Amino acid sequence: MRGVRHTVHRLAIPALVVALCVPAPASARSFRDMFPDVARQTGLEGGGAFDALADALADTAARSVPIVSASAGFTYRYNPQAEVFERTSDTLGPIFLERPDTIGRNKFNVNVSYQYVDLDQFDGDDTDSLENDDPLVARVTDVDGTLTGFTANRLRYDFSLVNHVTAVSATYGVLDELDVNLLVPIVVTDFDVSTARRIVATAGTDAVFGPLDESAPVVSGSDGGTRTGVGDVLLRGKYQLPRWGALRSALGLTFRLPTGDEDDFQGTGAFEASPNVYLSTLCWGRLEPHANFGIDFNADDVSRTQVRYGLGADVDVTKRIGVALAFLGRSEFEGVADDEDTRFLHLVNGTLQQEPLLGLDFDRKNYFDLSFGARAVVWRQIMLFVNGIYALNDDGLRNSTIIPAVGVEGTF
Repeated sequence: MRGVRHTVHRLAIPALVVALCVPAPASARSFRDMFPDVARQTGLEGGGAFDALADALADTAARSVPIVSASAGFTYRYNPQAEVFERTSDTLGPIFLERPDTIGRNKFNVNVSYQYVDLDQFDGDDTDSLENDDPLVARVTDVDGTLTGFTANRLRYDFSLVNHVTAVSATYGVLDELDVNLLVPIVVTDFDVSTARRIVATAGTDAVFGPLDESAPVVSGSDGGTRTGVGDVLLRGKYQLPRWGALRSALGLTFRLPTGDEDDFQGTGAFEASPNVYLSTLCWGRLEPHANFGIDFNADDVSRTQVRYGLGADVDVTKRIGVALAFLGRSEFEGVADDEDTRFLHLVNGTLQQEPLLGLDFDRKNYFDLSFGARAVVWRQIMLFVNGIYALNDDGLRNSTIIPAVGVEGTF
């Protein structure tokens, strides 16, 4: 027990130091509040649909940042006969998949990585030109709140959401078959949002609109800023099972702590527990295929639970250079927002109908990505890696190009 407490203390110190070094955000409106506020700047009282849309974007943005593997490039076992640690990993390992091999008793691995995540598309549409095909209908009231009529409006949103993510990851071998990991992401988020509104038709209290007129002036609003903070901290554990022939396997457990600020798109705002299974085998002494499967159980709302899965392989080109290729998947059980919450009244062929606000549909999504990268040993147990992640489908909030990542790790 004393050894376990010592391990926990060693892993907690880096997180505490990093957290203390991050400046507290200045008192200001959150990014979540900015989204509906820019509509109010144009004289449009957004209502609940705008708030629900901002909540859904916050949740989606936090989950769209890829998570670097906790697996070390080098793994070891102690040989009591030779009284030395011997390397047990046959390849340099994956980058965004987990390998079953544990690091080895009393071994310590530190990994520092950086990712640039520009979330610039939603369901294949650019986030700088979001609008409905049909005009949005807004109520018009007098100073007493009495309804006096309606307006039909062309409403267009333009937002930019960029995350610079520096993650510090530390893995410690409690036993030969058991290691624990702490990952602390430091997130710098740049967010800018603007909107443009044009009234194209009016109606009285009977909601009978005249013909559309696109010649009215445009009223606009904008806001934005930069926030720096700790994202959701991950606590990860892995227990390696006995080999079954050529098959290597391990069980994993991940806790996602809601330490990131959900209102500034840096956290999910919910505690999650994720059991995982990791499988691999070795082919021709240098090629290692991998399979990962896990379920992210959301403690606040079970319907928000998601499934994660991945298939890939890494191969050593030389003893000091390895390449890794992986398919990464994530599937929601249900959408992140109820359908009726993000709908707003629109004028459709002269009749009033509910449609998704800005055309953004938060039904159940599947996220498919291709990860490709390389690791290189630069000195003893020190490695560098570079990686890219490319979206294979358009579901949800995505990066339209490639998410680049670089990092360095050392095992001691």
